[in-house]
Amino acid sequence: MTTTLTVAVCSNRPALLLTALDRLSGVLGPADHLVVVVDTAAGAATQRRLAEPADRRTVLFNGATIGLSYSRNLALKEAPTRYVVFVDDDIVPTTDAVENLRTALTGGAHVAGTRITADLQGRRTPWWLTAGQLHYLGSHHPQLPASIWGGCFALDRDHARLLGIDFDSRLGRVGTNLASAEDTTLVRRLAQLGATTAVLHDTQVRHLIPAHRLHPGYLLRRAYWQGRSEVRRRTARAGLHKEWGRNRSGGPGLRPAALAVLYTAAVLAGIGRELLDQPRRRS
Repeated sequence: MTTTLTVAVCSNRPALLLTALDRLSGVLGPADHLVVVVDTAAGAATQRRLAEPADRRTVLFNGATIGLSYSRNLALKEAPTRYVVFVDDDIVPTTDAVENLRTALTGGAHVAGTRITADLQGRRTPWWLTAGQLHYLGSHHPQLPASIWGGCFALDRDHARLLGIDFDSRLGRVGTNLASAEDTTLVRRLAQLGATTAVLHDTQVRHLIPAHRLHPGYLLRRAYWQGRSEVRRRTARAGLHKEWGRNRSGGPGLRPAALAVLYTAAVLAGIGRELLDQPRRRS
C-alpha cells in the first residue's frame, strides 16, 4: 500500500504561488493531499483563485504576514497525514523527488531532504558569486555533500510531535527580513533526540533564482541575517566558523578568498547587531 503524503507550500508571494501549485499538480500521487498556507494579505482575486474547490486541497490564509515558522507549524497542524513534504514556492519539484522522499519515509526516516540546485534561469554567474555563496540562495554547493534544507524536505510529523519539536518562531523569514535556520535547527534537534535522517544526494530539485537575488546587496544582506540567526539559535561562534568554511569553499585563487572575507564579515556584522539588540528586547 502506497504511503500517502501531505505536500505543504507556505508562501507570502501570491504572484509565485499559483504557478507553484500548477507545478505540483503533476507530481503528486493520486491520494496525496496539498496544504497551502498564504502568509500575507492576499488580494481578492488571488483569494478567489485559491479558494476554488479542489480535491484533496486545503488552503489557509493567515490574513497578514506572520512568518514562515508560524506557517509551517500551521501546515503541520492541519496536515491530514503523518508524513509532510515541504516545498517552497520557487522550487521545481519532480515526480522522482516526491517518490524518493516517500520511499525514505516509508523506510523509516523521520526527516529527509533532497539536493537543491541553483537555476539562474539563463543568467550568467556574476563575479561576486562563487559556489561558496550558493547557500545564501538556498542551493547546495555542487561539489560538496548536500544536507537537509527547507526548500524541499519531508518530515514524520507524528514523530516530531512525540518529541515536542516544531519550527522555532524566532527563526525563519517574516516579511522582507532574511532570517533563516528554522529548518536546519529543527533537523538538528530531531537528530539529537535520536531521529533518523536521510539525505537523498542523488535526488535533486531546481531552485529558481530571480535576478534581484543575484545582486551583491541581496547576498550581503542574506549573509548579515545568517549571522543574526546564528545568535538566535545560540550557535554564534560555531556559526561564524561554519560560514567562513562555506564561503571559502568557492575555490582557489584571490577572488574566492576576497569574497569569503567580505561575506563572512557581513555574517560577523549580523552577529554583532543581534547581540546588541537582544538586551533591548528583554527589557
